[in-house]
Amino acid sequence: MKKRTAENREERLVRINRYLAMCGVASRRASDQLVEAGRVMINGSIILEPGLKVDPSVDEVIVDGSMLALPEGKKVYILFNKPKNVITTNSDEKNRETVLNYISVKERIYPVGRLDRKTTGVLLLTNDGNLAHKLMHPSSNVKKEYIAVLDKKFPHTLLLQLTGGMRLKDTGEKVSPCQAKILDEGFQVWLSIHEGKNHQVRRMFETLGFEVDKLERVAYAGLKVGDLRRGEWRALDRKEIQQLFQQAGGDV
Repeated sequence: MKKRTAENREERLVRINRYLAMCGVASRRASDQLVEAGRVMINGSIILEPGLKVDPSVDEVIVDGSMLALPEGKKVYILFNKPKNVITTNSDEKNRETVLNYISVKERIYPVGRLDRKTTGVLLLTNDGNLAHKLMHPSSNVKKEYIAVLDKKFPHTLLLQLTGGMRLKDTGEKVSPCQAKILDEGFQVWLSIHEGKNHQVRRMFETLGFEVDKLERVAYAGLKVGDLRRGEWRALDRKEIQQLFQQAGGDV
């Protein structure tokens, strides 16, 4: 009996980076970085070994103060119109408002990717870690559309530089080509990207000498907030969920 129990446990064990990806926290590579940075705890102890395995059925895993759990039972898919100054995490060490202060469901859900504190608009949340991981993976090329309100007019002469695949001024990191359109006589720019680098849109404009006064994500994978006011949310319908799975390379 003990041997069978040991074998069953061995079958349940998964590498910590895979477990974090399954929970929708980050890609496997980014999860390794979280571990190496000392941001992951297992059963009360900080771990630093990315190759460590966990048993999801018994081990307590905490990332940045938030306890994780594999999605079980009913799958939940939510679209949220994020207000400004709301944190895109399940918990915050500074006791600031998080997205879960606005959403009331019994299932444990996680944001699909992140929006910085000042950015508003479309945010998806789910307990489907596999889908979340696929949507966030660069290979899915999921489009994210933004409208940026700038501190001054953006000239047409810089449009090709913005969309052509620039190098960011602060790190020299190269971003992929994107789409953009100048609105409101130049004070607003619509931008569609398929990457998710940290503060990418703001950094792209800063590279060209512009400050972003306001930033709103108006669409994610083609999904928009519609009639939702800031701070409101709704469950996705089956057609919208199918749309997400198709973009992630699978079916519901």
